[in-house]
Amino acid sequence: MALVVTGCPHNEYIVQLTPRGNLLDRTLVFYRADGVNTNTATPNYASFDKDEMAAITALYPAQSLINDGDRHEVRGEFKNKLPSDVGGAGTYSHLATSLGEVGFYEERFRGNDDLVGMSEQRSKAADRLGDLILGWSQMELGRKPGYDKLRRFLNVDFRRDLKNFSTYWWAGQLAGDYKTNASEECNVRFGQYLQERGYFTAGELPEILGSAISDDPKMLLTWSRRLLARKMGVPDAEPVPAFLSFLADESTMNESFDKYLASTEFYRLKLKQWKKDKKLKPDLKQPEPSEVATDALGHLLEFDLGFSHADYLTVRLSLPSTPTHSNGRWNAALKQLVWETGIVERTNATHLPFTCYASWAKPDETFQAEHIGKVALIGDELMRYCLWRNGLDAERGSEWDAFLASLQPVTGLMEKIDAFQFSGKPNQAGTNSPQKIFNPSTHPRELFKAALSK
Repeated sequence: MALVVTGCPHNEYIVQLTPRGNLLDRTLVFYRADGVNTNTATPNYASFDKDEMAAITALYPAQSLINDGDRHEVRGEFKNKLPSDVGGAGTYSHLATSLGEVGFYEERFRGNDDLVGMSEQRSKAADRLGDLILGWSQMELGRKPGYDKLRRFLNVDFRRDLKNFSTYWWAGQLAGDYKTNASEECNVRFGQYLQERGYFTAGELPEILGSAISDDPKMLLTWSRRLLARKMGVPDAEPVPAFLSFLADESTMNESFDKYLASTEFYRLKLKQWKKDKKLKPDLKQPEPSEVATDALGHLLEFDLGFSHADYLTVRLSLPSTPTHSNGRWNAALKQLVWETGIVERTNATHLPFTCYASWAKPDETFQAEHIGKVALIGDELMRYCLWRNGLDAERGSEWDAFLASLQPVTGLMEKIDAFQFSGKPNQAGTNSPQKIFNPSTHPRELFKAALSK
């Protein structure tokens, strides 16, 4: 909500959905806002991007766009596949039977749902950063006693721990969207992970944290020199070797690291691209060597994860009754499911999508009462029945529907249902008995038995 009420320019999208049988009525209201007018309690409207508006309106029927100043609205009816107007993908399904109907809605908005791809990206970034640290250490310490031990640590343990760090960071940011203090909990857990692997002792932790909080690198650099000495086989009781003095202060450390980065192939490629881009942008600044490491660290931590909720989304799904399953908030007074959230920009490839889903069931009370004596199949039971019934071919579907229509709520109803058999050959080869109506994996018999026994 801070995004909405402050002066941070952002796009707002309001998606209004109403099922109408096989079609889903969809209205999208969209505009760009820059804070709220305190006198009228309405958004301060700004001009909406023309290219995005053209892309949105192209997904809706011609002439459906309505403009009210800088506030815009489009409307259409969609079957099965939903338009990627806000960015993403969605589906709507409707299954109707004589006993009732069910609906299913699912939609993702923006983000990236390729978990493996994102994991591989972070792993590659960890390897690149690990290679840079390893190369830097070779330049400064390659001929020093104990370097073979340090190299083994950096190339194996440190490289693995970078990947674990990235995963903990990503998991903490993701969980923080759903659980208070989740990000903090992941940070604490990773701190324990580092302590268990000898990166620092319990006695060093207060000073390290104090240095981080005060933004004073002095203690962190002292700890870094001691850690490297430790990994090179120098006991803690002995002084830190003088050859680690390039980590004595921030300026000498940066000078040393930049010297190494400037010699890497990564930086040469950056310079090559900069020279190419400079032809079109003469004022383009030459990249610094440190940007090589910053790029790798950015991909490792995915810097925009968690703070790139550039826009705001509201989805309202009108339903005849309480949904059977959903991750939205049910407004009983309006008979609407509501989702409200900040969403990442369209190009974000590091954050999971925001997902809305819902399913609902509406029994045909008149038909059920007339043919089985009461409204027996509702909710999940009706949903399972509709899925089974819509899985039948046309011939068997018609045969089953005719059988149901012939039923009367009298004694022996369940026995009639239990004895029903489809005409024709059985589906399963090698069987001598007629094919029974129900597949054992779906248990429609049990649905009727459970429903009629209530």
